[in-house]
Amino acid sequence: MPPGRAEGGINLLHVHAVQDETLVQAYLPAVRAFLSEARRRGWRMDSVEARDRALADMLAIFCYEWGAGIQRGRNTFSGFVHVFPEHTGRLPEAARAMQAWERLGTSGEGEPICEEAWAAIIVAFMRAGDEECGLITALTFDCLFRGQDWSRLQLSDVSIMFGVDDQIIVALRLGPRVRGESTKTGSDQGVIIERGWIASWLVAFRVRRVARDAALIFSVPTAEFRARFHEQQRRLGIDVGPPHRLRHGGAACMLARGDAPTTVKLRGRWRSDKSLRRYGKTHVLVSQRASLPAAVLDLGRRFLAAPDQELERARKNSLDPR
Repeated sequence: MPPGRAEGGINLLHVHAVQDETLVQAYLPAVRAFLSEARRRGWRMDSVEARDRALADMLAIFCYEWGAGIQRGRNTFSGFVHVFPEHTGRLPEAARAMQAWERLGTSGEGEPICEEAWAAIIVAFMRAGDEECGLITALTFDCLFRGQDWSRLQLSDVSIMFGVDDQIIVALRLGPRVRGESTKTGSDQGVIIERGWIASWLVAFRVRRVARDAALIFSVPTAEFRARFHEQQRRLGIDVGPPHRLRHGGAACMLARGDAPTTVKLRGRWRSDKSLRRYGKTHVLVSQRASLPAAVLDLGRRFLAAPDQELERARKNSLDPR
C-alpha cells in the first residue's frame, strides 16, 4: 500500500487539508495518531463499519489501557468526523463508546480545585524555580483558561492600563480572528485579569519575554505543563487532578462568593448553563479543603493572605519554607 494511505485507502493528505489553527493543533495530530495506530495493529479499515469498530476500539484503549485523558478521545472522534465528513452519523459504535467515556469521566473531570490547593501549587512551582508554570497556574484559575487560551497567548494580546489609584488593569485577547484563531466557543473573545497581583506578575513576566524578542507569552508546551503540574502535586503529597480543573475551580470559587451564574458563564466563555452547573460544584471546594494535608492548607492560606510578598520572595530566590 502506498505510504500516503492508511488501511482501507484513506488518503492521508486529507488530514492536512484543514486550515483552521484550532483544528490543526487539536484534531489533526489525533487523527494522524489514530490512523498510524490502526495500521500498526493491522486493523481493517476497508469499510465504514470497519472504521467505526476501529475507532471504538481505539477509544477503549485510550480509556482503559493507556489511561489517556478524555480530551484525547474527543479530539480523535471529532477530528475523524471533521476530516472525513462522509462518516458523519455513520459511526454508531464509536459514538456509543465516546458517550460511555463521557459518562464515566464526567464526575472526575469536572471537580474543581479549591483556592488553597491552587495557591499551594503556585508556591511549589516557585520553590522549584519554575516561574513560567507558576504563572500559567495562576492565570488558568483567575481567567478560567483552557489550555489553548494560555498556550496561544502572544505579547500583542496583552493590553495594559492603569485605573483609579494607579490600579493596574490587564485585558487578554483570546482567539483573534485576524490570525485565523478561535477558542472552543468562538473567535475574538477575551478576559480581564481579576486579581491585581496576577496582573502585575504577568506584566513583569511579559517585559522579560519582550527583551528576549519572543512572540508568545509562554514557551512551555501544554503537555509539558500538564506533566509538571502533576509533579508539583506529587511533591506536595496531594492529588487534585489535571490542570483543566483549575478552570473549574475558578468558576466554583466565583459562585461560592456570590457571583451571578450569568457572570461566571460569561467569564468562562461557556455556551451552556449545563456546563457551568457540571463544573461549578461549590460543595467540592469544602470537601477538598477538608481532605488537604494541614501543611498544604496552611501553605495555601499564607500565600493567599499576602501573595505579593510571597512572589517577591520568589523573585529574590528566597524560597526556603518558613
